[in-house]
Amino acid sequence: MIELTNATKTYDSGGGLIRAVDDVTLTVRDGEFVAVVGHSGSGKTTLVSLMGGLTKPTSGNIFIGGTDIWTLDNLNLARLRSEKIGFCFQFSSLIPTLNSIDNVRLPASFAGGERGGLERAMSLLETVGVTDKAKAYPAELSGGQQRRVAIARSLVNEPRIMLADEPTGDLDEQTEVDIMKLFQGLNQQGVTIVMVTHSQKLAAQAGRILTMTAGVVAEGIATGDAGV
Repeated sequence: MIELTNATKTYDSGGGLIRAVDDVTLTVRDGEFVAVVGHSGSGKTTLVSLMGGLTKPTSGNIFIGGTDIWTLDNLNLARLRSEKIGFCFQFSSLIPTLNSIDNVRLPASFAGGERGGLERAMSLLETVGVTDKAKAYPAELSGGQQRRVAIARSLVNEPRIMLADEPTGDLDEQTEVDIMKLFQGLNQQGVTIVMVTHSQKLAAQAGRILTMTAGVVAEGIATGDAGV
């Protein structure tokens, strides 16, 4: 479970403070598939960064599985992110000098244990439909193939939470459909998913929709946001 309590994140823009996330209290229950929509600059990415322990709130608390994550030291916070959370962003950020299978295995090497084995990595590449690209380097992959490898990488440590920020951005329509089917399959297996998207069509496939407006979160689609 992810829980935010009066979470606020402000930035100094030089001309004053910007409240990217403004006193947000919400709970994402285990096994939910939540879509976060809103116009550019509404705070969606900052919200997901707070949920994943990538950004520290200016005030308020962030709980994952009942743990107030910002009471942890850096080592234990990193361990929590590694073990519990998979991150998937619009830009795949694959390591250009590693082939697909080694990109998938990389997070497991930081976490230790047996999760980074070749067999598991190949199984994940099969899950996302790119086993034939196991030895290919990122420059040899299409944008959709890179995104699939990035999703496989995010799953290598068997996280129970997936945080996805525009995971289908700049992809063709068919690849977008395939990625959403993959996310829905993961959710059916019990993975909690929070997905930022500009697409109402994709958001409608989630079990719950949150709309952000100027850092504030509301349930459902806000009036006038049909074109987000």
